[in-house]
Amino acid sequence: MKIGIIGFGAIGFDVAKKLDKETDIFNVIGVHSRTKNKIIDKTSSFNSPLRYFSLDEICKKSDVIIDCAPKEAFKEIIQKCFDCKTKLITVSGAGILENQEIINKAREYSTQIFLASGAIIGLDGLSAVSEGKVDYVKMITRKPPNALIKAKFVVENKIKLENLNEPKLIFSDNALEGAKAFPANVNVAAAVGLAGVGAKKTQLEIWADPTITKNTHTILVKSDSSNFKIEIENIQSVENPGTGKITALSVVATLRGMISSLKVGT
Repeated sequence: MKIGIIGFGAIGFDVAKKLDKETDIFNVIGVHSRTKNKIIDKTSSFNSPLRYFSLDEICKKSDVIIDCAPKEAFKEIIQKCFDCKTKLITVSGAGILENQEIINKAREYSTQIFLASGAIIGLDGLSAVSEGKVDYVKMITRKPPNALIKAKFVVENKIKLENLNEPKLIFSDNALEGAKAFPANVNVAAAVGLAGVGAKKTQLEIWADPTITKNTHTILVKSDSSNFKIEIENIQSVENPGTGKITALSVVATLRGMISSLKVGT
């Protein structure tokens, strides 16, 4: 299986670095990124230094594309994958929500899209209870101010997060609106909406919390088959505080599940 990576920021690099340790299993042929020199420099110490490809080239040459690019690039990437009948792994739940009409055409192009769980856990349980009656799904995200200070919603609304001395609620609405307002910060909310009752029916709160050092997500679910609470504290990526280290690992786990003879969970 030939693997291509698009986007070489914190997530893309961590994915590539992890896969490079298992070159006998994973055949990464190259990367597409806006910064060609970054790819060459950052992979010079890899067992298999990566080549740069144009977007067209990498989609044509790969069996699977791993999308780690900003949400704004998602529509172009998914269309290229469709045209080349290339499977896609992405962490862009927000990109999927904004392009549902395209996503629904995947079967027409004889390909598949895999949304990695990213910075959240328990999506298999949420999908399971959603086969029955679900009364509500609520997600509460708390992040240190440094993880939210550059967020689109915070900047556009001139929300002051410097020198906070107590938690501050900065957003309260549904997950669909949350994905629009925080496209780079709460892909997890989009994933929860897609796995469960839908983004519009998923309640979302986002807090800037100076009392914590980890990005935390809590999901509360009440249904006719199970009531549960999921809570995760993610260690921040060094390169991008808004991203948890687990996000890249979830991509690798998704890829491993595609080639494994045993699949665990839904």
